[in-house]
Formats: sequence, C-alpha cells, structure tokens
Amino acid sequence: MVLPTCPHDVVDENGAPRFGTYQGLPENVGFTELKAPYALSKRNQLLRHKRWIYAFVATPEVTFLCSVANLNYTSNSFALVLDRAENRVLLNHGYLGLTAPFVHVNDQPGAGFRAHFRVPGVDARWARPFGGDRYHLSLRHGMRLPLRQPSLACELELQAAGAPPPLTVIAPVEGGTVNVTTKWGALTSFGTLTAGGKTFKLDGGVGGFDYTNGLLARHTTWRWAFACGRLNDGSPVGLNLAEGVNEAGDEIIENALWLKGALHPLKRARFRFEKKKPMAGWQVKTDDGVVDLRFTPLGMHRETRDLKWVKSYFVQPVGYFEGTLKISGQTHAVSQLAGVTEDQDILW
Repeated sequence: MVLPTCPHDVVDENGAPRFGTYQGLPENVGFTELKAPYALSKRNQLLRHKRWIYAFVATPEVTFLCSVANLNYTSNSFALVLDRAENRVLLNHGYLGLTAPFVHVNDQPGAGFRAHFRVPGVDARWARPFGGDRYHLSLRHGMRLPLRQPSLACELELQAAGAPPPLTVIAPVEGGTVNVTTKWGALTSFGTLTAGGKTFKLDGGVGGFDYTNGLLARHTTWRWAFACGRLNDGSPVGLNLAEGVNEAGDEIIENALWLKGALHPLKRARFRFEKKKPMAGWQVKTDDGVVDLRFTPLGMHRETRDLKWVKSYFVQPVGYFEGTLKISGQTHAVSQLAGVTEDQDILW
C-alpha cells in the first residue's frame, strides 16, 4: 500500500484539518487558520496545545532515548541510557521545566525544525537547518563547573537523506480538535554519547523520532511501542505502534514498519501486558499479522504526578523485542531489537 503524499499545511483553505494518513512531512503544523467547528478560543488553545519531540537511537552497545515536551503552562524533559552489553541503565533523569523562553518546539517537523529545553544543569538543543539532511541533537546534563564532567553529554545526528519516508497522521481528537504526529524510523545515526563514565560511538546506529503537535483532549491515554535496529542480515528496521491514540477507523492510524528502504503502513495494534507490573513481559501484534513480537524490559522511565489539576501516570520500559515480522510474502526473524513500550494516562 502506497500512502498519499503529506500536504504542505495541515489545515485546508476552508479552515478544516486535512485528516488522513500520509507519507512525508508537512512544511508547517499550525492551527491559527482553523475555523468553526475546529477553532478554539485563545484560552482553550493555550490549555489544549501540546508539542513534543522524542528521539531514540540504538547501537549494539547502547540504547539512548530522550524527549522534550512543551505543554504551554509547563514543560518536561527526560533521558535514559541503557548499556546493552551489561543490560544496565546508566542514567535515567526526568525534569519539570518552565514555559517559554525556557522551552520551545516549533511548527516545522522537517527542514527548519528547532527545539530546546533549559533548566539549571540541563541544556537540550535540536535543529534541522534549511537545506540540511540531518537532525542534530546536542544534550548536556550537569552544571558547567571547572573539572566537573557532565552526567550526560550527547552529540547526535540522524540522517534523513536516503532513508525511507516518514509517516504523518492528521487525526481527529475526541474531546479535543486535531493531532498531528510524524513518526520516522530506520534512520542512520552519527555522534557520541557519554554517560555513567562510559563513552559510546553512535556512528552506524539506527534511530528515529516522534514529533507530535496537537490540540489534545484534557484526558488522554495510550499504549505505544517504538523500535529501531538491524535485522540479522544487517538491514535497518524501524517500528512504530500505538493503541488508543491517533485512531479513526482503519484509514487514520499511525502504525508503521520501515524495512528494506520502504515505509509499510500497518493495521491496528494490540498490546498485552500487566498494567501493575510494567516490567513484566509485553506482547504486541497487529491485526494484519505483520507484527508478532514479545518485549522484554531491562529498565524503565517512570513519572507519576498528582498536582490536582494535572495528573499523570507514565511508564516507558526500555529493552528489546523478539519474534517475527511478516511483510511482502517474507518472514523476518527479530532478535534483540532495541526498543521501548509505553503506558500513559494523563489529565493535562
């Protein structure tokens, strides 16, 4: 199945979202041109508008993930480093932050993309310059003091040129208005990462990202899985699965597999796990039979907050997938494929 090309703008000339599932990136994710019944008051748009960027990269030695989220009235960021040789988490940090100008995620997921997050001791900067074919992440955790090394330092690049196309979904939101999400996997990585007294080369790794920008419901829940790495024959592979979010019938859905240089849209995903025991094994499948994987957690990032008006339950185990991918008449064995799963229930 070949998806239609993503429109340049996510809102059409009549002020309605261009709902659908596409390949490629929108040039601009802006909602100022929305008209009734999709337009929100300035107050409600301030409360409902959420934007974030999440990056994941894996090599045979290390798995690294990080995120920056702008919620308008607050912000957050987290990062985790898993030593794959020792199956041990070297670093797992999460931070609450302030609003602009200390956090920013812009409306251009492709060329021109920029984001940052700053609190004392944390400096995260993202960019993809116009005319450039790589996404750049510069991340440092730790105060800049003489003779003191940061707890985390990362210079990461993800190569967009030559990769299979990204997936973009423009989805209606029950209790909200519209959500735009771009997922991109199987991107070649470059750079270095230092954490826990170890330095890792990221050159030749495989990674991807989640860019999301939407007017979301006050109460939002989902399950999610993301994985990147190489099959036994060395082929880059990326996988994105979601349940409970960005779903509208069978035509608007964010499930995708990147394999053999192609983007393969997938049917609905099903997650089986013990909610009270997220570090137990997970199982993920798709209704089309393409994905049949088991997930073994090795570590986890967890955030649970009750601020009365805002409440969140968020767990993201990190580990590896094993099982099979059946696509285009071929069955591909999956072994030790680095990835994450996620269970989120948030009132925001």
